[in-house]
Amino acid sequence: MLKLFFFILLVMVPAHTLANKEGLDNTLVKEPFTDLNLRLSNRPLTPPDNIIVQTISLAGLSVARPFVAPSPQAVIFENDQRQRVAILSMNDTGRLTLFLLERLPLDPKLPGLVQCANNRGCQTDRTPLTGGLGCLAFCLKNLLEAAAISPLPKNP
Repeated sequence: MLKLFFFILLVMVPAHTLANKEGLDNTLVKEPFTDLNLRLSNRPLTPPDNIIVQTISLAGLSVARPFVAPSPQAVIFENDQRQRVAILSMNDTGRLTLFLLERLPLDPKLPGLVQCANNRGCQTDRTPLTGGLGCLAFCLKNLLEAAAISPLPKNP
């Protein structure tokens, strides 16, 4: 019985140490923004100025508001480690603003977003959560993920 105890002790102690070795490394590693999650907020969000990389006004776009449910007012785009890449927010008058929190090679006019929103009918889709702002968020998610895998242009 004593031999069995020592055998288990010898086998388990190194395995336990190896398993926790990764847990001791507390360095924050930036994960790629290739599979973003969407978090909806029922109020407009404006991030602090010190974390905003770029602000893009989406004046040419409008989204429908649902008839039967509260309308989301903002969408946070983040990866599984909750590293945020962008926030899409709508104010009380319906004006849309995109706050980029990471450097991405995006055209500020966002022609792909306008085309996707028009194709999906985000201006008229009143389906709760997936219509209106949610519809535009799905279009923007695809655009952000595509931009995240593109190389950043080199500064001259």
